[in-house]
Amino acid sequence: MPLPPEEIGRRIKEVRIEVGFSPAQLAAILGVQPIVIEQLESGILSPVPGDYILILAQALKTDFRYFISRSLDDVETGIKKLFRALAAPNPKDFLALRRFMSFAAAEHDLEILLGCPKPSPPPVYRFEKNILHKDQGKQAAQAERKRLGLGNEPISNIFDLMRRQGIGLMRQRLEDGNLSGVTLLHPRAGVCALINYDDDLFRQFFSAAHEYCHVLFERGVLDRESCIVSYYNNRELGRSDSTQTPQSERESHWIELRANNFASEFLLPLSALDRYPKPQTTDDVAELTLRIGRDYRINTVTVAIRLKDKGWISQKTLESFKKVMPKRIPRSEKRDPEVPLGLTQQQYERRQVATEYGTSSYYLELLRRAVSSNLITMGRFTEMLDMTPRQAASFAVETGIAL
Repeated sequence: MPLPPEEIGRRIKEVRIEVGFSPAQLAAILGVQPIVIEQLESGILSPVPGDYILILAQALKTDFRYFISRSLDDVETGIKKLFRALAAPNPKDFLALRRFMSFAAAEHDLEILLGCPKPSPPPVYRFEKNILHKDQGKQAAQAERKRLGLGNEPISNIFDLMRRQGIGLMRQRLEDGNLSGVTLLHPRAGVCALINYDDDLFRQFFSAAHEYCHVLFERGVLDRESCIVSYYNNRELGRSDSTQTPQSERESHWIELRANNFASEFLLPLSALDRYPKPQTTDDVAELTLRIGRDYRINTVTVAIRLKDKGWISQKTLESFKKVMPKRIPRSEKRDPEVPLGLTQQQYERRQVATEYGTSSYYLELLRRAVSSNLITMGRFTEMLDMTPRQAASFAVETGIAL
């Protein structure tokens, strides 16, 4: 049943304020006078032109169906819960997270259309309460590597691995640099994770493994609260509202500690170090961290921490390493596994921009297959890219998508 003009206007106004748009900005987007926006939001404008709804929905990164019906109210409820969980909410991140939720739903729709739905998420891990959280993380990582048949080999693409485990994985640049990732239970798309693309690539790998741990352990939390938000600063982890109790703060700390230990062991198993020579000098440590970091696609500080866990270096040596940072892996050596090989430099750079915006290579391939098989129209193709028809046509050429 369609919504009345008053409710359409209320919803548009609510989202507009949330993402930091002024009435004048919306008016400019529509090419009308600000008074028209006031009339629309107050319910005076009746009927509301359909093209207004479509244009504003794209600008506000919200599925247009939310503005005209109650069919997506459950998705909007999930978005609101996610926003409330942020420690430092800001309009730009609200806009980015709306785009993420929209892309997650679109990706799910494409998978169903193409007959390739994601598998069920991986099994839930549970441990006895007398086992420390950090040890739970390590043991779960070892068990998960065994279940996946990884042995001690490096993980070439953690993003693809998570998708194959039934997790909708996307990356996007977020304004809040302390926000490393989000895991949520999308009402339509199921378990999804968002990684902050603003981070160094190897740090993104670590954040992905961190969120993977949340999927393995915190499904009950996701069922109850619909999302888990991860921050670099442990004092900001977990729920961010002022009603958070000391008990819930401690629980958040232990949950994040478990996830960090899981990520370390999952990306670089301690037993994998046995294939390398034990360092004898400070120079040996510097060279070994560089070698292992390149092999396992993790930053040298994380490698140094693992060397300390192995008992190969002292806490004092580790602190000195963190302070001096004698070896770093150059950014130029860190190739994004999501960007296909064989692209021109321009296409490669455009793909990076697309990933920053939230459109993964996996998502783009689903779109390409759907439009090439006439399962979706070019109009729907552009909507799913959150672009105008002209932008979408240029984007397909610039990124090397063969339609």
